[in-house]
Amino acid sequence: MTKTKFLITFLIINLSVSLLNAQDETVIYNDTVTQKLFRIKKDYSKRIFESTYYTIQIYYGSLETADSILNDFEENFEGIKSELIFETPNYKVRIGEFKDMNSASQKLEGIRKKYAGSFIIKLSDL
Repeated sequence: MTKTKFLITFLIINLSVSLLNAQDETVIYNDTVTQKLFRIKKDYSKRIFESTYYTIQIYYGSLETADSILNDFEENFEGIKSELIFETPNYKVRIGEFKDMNSASQKLEGIRKKYAGSFIIKLSDL
């Protein structure tokens, strides 16, 4: 009787392990349409990821003040990309291009010491 229980238990465990391993296998698409759609989706997702970034906006307002702040920033923080942008009705000073929010937040801590109203914006080139 104990041999039978042992054999049944062994078979159940073996079967459940093999079923769990089957879930880890890579899905293979044999249908060409499905393959094309999967490739298109993968390329689109990659383009979205690569074109999305975070930047820090340190000022928005008049051209004279924006230009002054941009020059001040470039003197104090060398090596960080900075740009002056016009979006109706304001000029904006944005600095840096960060791939993730954590690196933008770390840079923002140092920037806020001099430019208290700075904040992070998520942008996309698409």
